[in-house]
Amino acid sequence: MTERRLMTKVGHTPLRRCLGCRKRRRKDELIRLVFVEGRSVVVDVVQRMSGRGAYLCNDDRCLRIGLNAKAISNAFRKRVVIDENLRKSIETIPQKG
Repeated sequence: MTERRLMTKVGHTPLRRCLGCRKRRRKDELIRLVFVEGRSVVVDVVQRMSGRGAYLCNDDRCLRIGLNAKAISNAFRKRVVIDENLRKSIETIPQKG
């Protein structure tokens, strides 16, 4: 019984939903945003920061749709302001595919 449980955990990759396209994708394919008290929203490059996270695909369409105040405020369940630093830090991440 223990072997069976261990075998099901091997190779498991969590799925998360993109704020832009609403598609479920592997967590490691998405950009993670985190709300940090007093600092607004930041990019979590290593995807290990504590706190509630929101995810975006790394393509222009999803970034345009997902990086509006209403979508991110809904994801974090509080009113947030999107500043230019967030957009700049996302632009520095190389696009995939």
